[in-house]
Amino acid sequence: MQRISVVSLNLWNTEYWEERKDCVASFVQTYAADVYCFQEVRPQTLAFLDDALHGYVRIEGEEEGWRCENSIYLRKDRFEVDAFGRVDLQMPEIHRGLFWTKVRTTEGTPLFIGTMHLTHQLNADELRTGIGYRHAEAHLAAKALNELAEDDAALICGDFNDPVHPSWIFHEQAGFSDVFTLLGLAAPVTFPCPYLSSERFLVEAIDKIMIKGPIRPVLATSPQFMTVGGALSDHWPVAAVLDL
Repeated sequence: MQRISVVSLNLWNTEYWEERKDCVASFVQTYAADVYCFQEVRPQTLAFLDDALHGYVRIEGEEEGWRCENSIYLRKDRFEVDAFGRVDLQMPEIHRGLFWTKVRTTEGTPLFIGTMHLTHQLNADELRTGIGYRHAEAHLAAKALNELAEDDAALICGDFNDPVHPSWIFHEQAGFSDVFTLLGLAAPVTFPCPYLSSERFLVEAIDKIMIKGPIRPVLATSPQFMTVGGALSDHWPVAAVLDL
């Protein structure tokens, strides 16, 4: 059995970045997760994380979304990368999608890792029509996950921008389960971080880690990490310890 740690965090692009960056560096170095999945990255924040995360490899494909939407960092001493890619989910945010990698642990165990950032509820079209994007996006992602993840241990994470439907679709159609549910816990609120967000009317558990296959959670949490005068993002992160 092998134990790994995973953290997912929406980095909120470069909003208040100068005020937040020291807190972000302290967080990633304190938690020292084996896998980091980030949403809303930008070239500026990636350059900062590259410096902060010594001993990690950043997955980067040809698509622009790897540099302006989602990113995956892996500890070099824990994993070897076999493949990676991006699945287009036909989103209004053209550079988003399902970003994934297939890796092997140093002990040779295969693991699939995916991350995504689904469309926000306050998208202008959704406000005008009342018709959301996340159902269709989740169905496309579930179809791709069935083809990509196969029977290996698999984890997906990200900002789903919906506390119910994407998780339900990924469970019903692709066999993934939320780590909090598996541990008999209620999923904690991850948005908003009240210290930074003006969207306090949205109180939601929308940041997720889900798993399937020969992998089980040992611990799951949403650490409300702060430093004096600094917060991570308008989201709280989610973290899990998993046994392969």
